[in-house]
Amino acid sequence: MVVMRRISGAGRGLLVLGAALLLVSLFGSLVLPSTFPSTYVTWFTLSGNQPQLPAGSYTGIQVTELMNTLVSGPYLWIAFGSLLVSAAAAIAIGGIGERTRHFGTFGVLILLLYAGLLYVAAYQFNQQAPGGDAAISIGYGFLTAMAACVLIEAGARLPSAVPVRPRVPAVSSGRRA
Repeated sequence: MVVMRRISGAGRGLLVLGAALLLVSLFGSLVLPSTFPSTYVTWFTLSGNQPQLPAGSYTGIQVTELMNTLVSGPYLWIAFGSLLVSAAAAIAIGGIGERTRHFGTFGVLILLLYAGLLYVAAYQFNQQAPGGDAAISIGYGFLTAMAACVLIEAGARLPSAVPVRPRVPAVSSGRRA
């Protein structure tokens, strides 16, 4: 017997909210008007004078391009696509209402991969050059993406409050066969 596990209305709301926040974090610099401060969609800010890590603020798309040049391949575009799949799955799960798990956890792991690789790259370039001063700071856009993935995971885990009825024995009509 297959048991359907449904998501509550609040869980569906968290899924859609998390997906919307993740998409704004990924594409906010492209979608939001220019009057919107770009500091709210910045994932990382790099400082220093390393030519491999140019100083400046980076959004999700820009940091993906930067990391792809550092690792010499399209590997982080696959990670970026995974975040898009996580957002699309959250919207689909919110619409269907079926309870699943680990889409948000997968997004958190991808975001930690971004942060870890960028930190290691900055550390490596500091070790190679004398007087290296490459530094990294995390921006609001990255924190928004992380919170969005946590909301996706929390929303996917909220069960529906379906009342459980006790089993009632069948009432006999009093006739004997």
